[in-house]
Amino acid sequence: MKAFHLNQKVYDDHFCYFQKLLRDNNIEKPAPGELNKEQFFSTRLDASLLHLTPGIVMLIDYSQHSYLYHSSNITQLALDTDLMYQYGTTYTFSLFQKDHYEIMHRDIFPSVFKLLGEYSQKKNSQDLRISYCNKMLTPSGEYKWFMHYISILSTYEDNAVIGLKYMVNIDAFKKDTAIDLHAYLKNADHTETTLIKKSIAPYKNNLSEREKQIMQLLTQGKTSKQIAHELGISPNTVNNHRKNMLFKTKSANSIELVSSTVSNG
Repeated sequence: MKAFHLNQKVYDDHFCYFQKLLRDNNIEKPAPGELNKEQFFSTRLDASLLHLTPGIVMLIDYSQHSYLYHSSNITQLALDTDLMYQYGTTYTFSLFQKDHYEIMHRDIFPSVFKLLGEYSQKKNSQDLRISYCNKMLTPSGEYKWFMHYISILSTYEDNAVIGLKYMVNIDAFKKDTAIDLHAYLKNADHTETTLIKKSIAPYKNNLSEREKQIMQLLTQGKTSKQIAHELGISPNTVNNHRKNMLFKTKSANSIELVSSTVSNG
């Protein structure tokens, strides 16, 4: 299987990054003693369900940003499991598509760890549910969309320690380019209280200032001729920018381009 390897400096940088997230959100104390999957998966039924599910199941010790367990279908990802256990979540950064990396680093993980810390202090982290999606490297060399579902199984001294992550391939269903984050609380009456719901489009960082201007006018329903007149440039220049924007956003046509822009704010 093809696995992506990072050098030691990059591992160290990622380790420091996660340590800061833990420190900033009061999730530093590890659980006492050795933890293993038997504490959470101990029956034949559990084993049968893990065998049947199409998703990847993981146990994560968030206080150490390390992995405790993975289901056998982790082969859906192009990774080296030895390195995964050695370097933990710092290693799995290497599987992110490049334009998704900055968003995960800047927006998604800080939000996730803030929620873990906040609701652990409130003593109801086990009612917290978090999901996000991004593209990850697969054995074919392609990056495919995966949805990540996180719930907390165990806490120690008000720290969210052990999390259950369920990852499922949604590449056949994901139609836009945005990384989605959804977090909510499960209420006693089986309703949900939304805490965060947002979408972040990777291409926003790739567009030039002129392209952003054109994008804004496109969302207002203006034609290339109208945009050219408003910006004081030629229609051909507008059309060239539109072609570049289609390429950067991986949109099939202008309708998909505008639709994705509107849905992602």
